[in-house]
Amino acid sequence: MQLVSEKESLLQELSIAFQEHGVTLYDQINGLTARRIIGEFALIPRNWQEETLDSLDGSFKSFLALRKNGDPDAKPPRQRVSENSFYKIPGRSGFKVSNGQIYLSFGKIGQTLTSVIPEFQLKRLETAIKLKKFELCRDERDMAKPGRFWISVAYEIPKPEKVPVVSKQITYLAIGASRLGVVSPKGEFCLNLPRSDYHWKPQINALQERLEGVVKGSRKWKKRMAACTRMFAKLGHQQKQHGQYEVVKKLLRHGVHFVVTELKVRSKPGALADASKSDRKGSPTGPNWSAQNTGNIARLIQKLTDKASEHGGTVIKRNPPLLSLEERQLPDAQRKIFIAKKLREEFLADQK
Repeated sequence: MQLVSEKESLLQELSIAFQEHGVTLYDQINGLTARRIIGEFALIPRNWQEETLDSLDGSFKSFLALRKNGDPDAKPPRQRVSENSFYKIPGRSGFKVSNGQIYLSFGKIGQTLTSVIPEFQLKRLETAIKLKKFELCRDERDMAKPGRFWISVAYEIPKPEKVPVVSKQITYLAIGASRLGVVSPKGEFCLNLPRSDYHWKPQINALQERLEGVVKGSRKWKKRMAACTRMFAKLGHQQKQHGQYEVVKKLLRHGVHFVVTELKVRSKPGALADASKSDRKGSPTGPNWSAQNTGNIARLIQKLTDKASEHGGTVIKRNPPLLSLEERQLPDAQRKIFIAKKLREEFLADQK
């Protein structure tokens, strides 16, 4: 009883401390005014700085939410160490699209970045009602090395008409790290997800082992670290292209309304990345690594949500159905299809 009372007292003190000393996004944005009297700091457009603060605020909120839920593995946002590296410039103004080109003005610095827009992207931008924001990044972060700049633009499009929800036209998905169980009007099947980490992670691990006997900062160390960074970049690009964009494109052939299982990914007992499960372990190729370290599952669902809404559809998340011991022991592909079918039964029963 004494331990419980002490815990409640500490939680109450923490709550009061957050209320009295917590720093909100608006506090940080308001703090820009005093700092912008400094010469170099004032050269940067203010809304670019506000967008950076917004991103930092979101990272801290995510970290605090995970810690509040008892996740000791959560880590706070880290400071960018290298001053010679280019990370990202976000902004809501200072850019425009005209005559097939995009213009990015660096404000008081007096420089303008101009780039020709490829034909496919230009056709997409022609449907835009309003340009909202941009993000400028570079494929090679080290500015001492050659690299290409990439710019992404967020824009508004006309709101599509909502497609009526017909129970027989809904597609049900059982989400997993390596497979999706699909039950749709066109049939029931298991969709294998591309796992580029099966190819790249063993090579990355082998290279990291070779780094252990090398002096940090030496020429050999830098060369191997650069190779490791390149492999991680290729892994990330392949996951986005093959594991998200192409998978979502296939799913949209089955309809625009989806009901999906919402999974607990973190490495907790019973969660998708539960490290106590021997069949999920293994840094090179275990499902744990893809689930917890790449965010691939969350991005897949987010991409599906975005694309479904563009076509007037919806994505509804539900807790996975409870399975008996016998059902949990089914082969993975069969189990995924079974979960999707059970998800359909429970969803339709709730609608009635």
